[in-house]
Amino acid sequence: MIHIAIIDQNRIFRESLRVILEQVEGFRVIHDSSDGSSLRNREDLGVQLLILDSRLPAENYRDLLQRHDPEDVQFKILRLAMFREELDSGDGEVEVMLKSSGKQELVNRIKNMTGLKPSEQIIQSL
Repeated sequence: MIHIAIIDQNRIFRESLRVILEQVEGFRVIHDSSDGSSLRNREDLGVQLLILDSRLPAENYRDLLQRHDPEDVQFKILRLAMFREELDSGDGEVEVMLKSSGKQELVNRIKNMTGLKPSEQIIQSL
């Protein structure tokens, strides 16, 4: 089971993304907020994937990244960008994709990032 936190300023987008992701076997959204301030200690929540709004204010983004250990292979960050120009703004530790991407593209990206394979989904659901 991949535990996901969503940080996005747009409430409708956040809630819609939660609904979409929770339809996927092996995904569970355990946290969502508009700015990440309530996500102080990701270890307490067991977050394995953090989905961030690319328009998150810089201080919030830096604060979240400071808590991210790139050596922690169980914790990944995916930034969702509104515009193509933002795709190049990712750094080596963070993957970036367009918010206009389809459901299957998002699901596949998350599976690739987390290493969750279809066979692992089946085993984890038993």
